[in-house]
Amino acid sequence: MKIKDEQLLVMMAFRYALGRKTYVVSNIVDLILDSWDEFSRQRQDQLKREILEHEELYGNLGHECDKKCWYKIVNK
Repeated sequence: MKIKDEQLLVMMAFRYALGRKTYVVSNIVDLILDSWDEFSRQRQDQLKREILEHEELYGNLGHECDKKCWYKIVNK
């Protein structure tokens, strides 16, 4: 699989998991952070922005443990 295809899958998984209250959040966050340097600066900024926008729009990011996971990306 090409890097571009892999990043598309990661983005789809990211959007699926964002705001959910499930163990998959930590798995997706770990996957993103493990691949962080492979993402363009624009994609990194997009991930951070989408997390913050989701929190602002819906008032939460899942359970507190989920929020802590998402903020690992925001604070990267």
